[in-house]
Amino acid sequence: ADRDGDIPLLADYFLRNFSLASLELLVGSVMVLFSLVFGIQAWAESAQTGEPATAGTVMLASLPFLVGIQFLLNFFAYDMAREPRQAIFPRLEQDLSKN
Repeated sequence: ADRDGDIPLLADYFLRNFSLASLELLVGSVMVLFSLVFGIQAWAESAQTGEPATAGTVMLASLPFLVGIQFLLNFFAYDMAREPRQAIFPRLEQDLSKN
């Protein structure tokens, strides 16, 4: 049986609570994936032909990676800041104060 704590990340951020963090996760993941696929493909082509990659090719592979990582870091910061600070049930608050 599903409880509130068992809902997967994607269902929580895209079905229940769509926000800017949801877009950051989506766009950041796509940018990092594109960057890795394009960079590996360009590197393999450069290694096969023996010609060095142009500066534009290197930037096209690296900039989406850096921006995508920033989006993912922002998503993780939002996710950590979203953690509840107060216990919903009084007994939980008592149990937490003992530790």
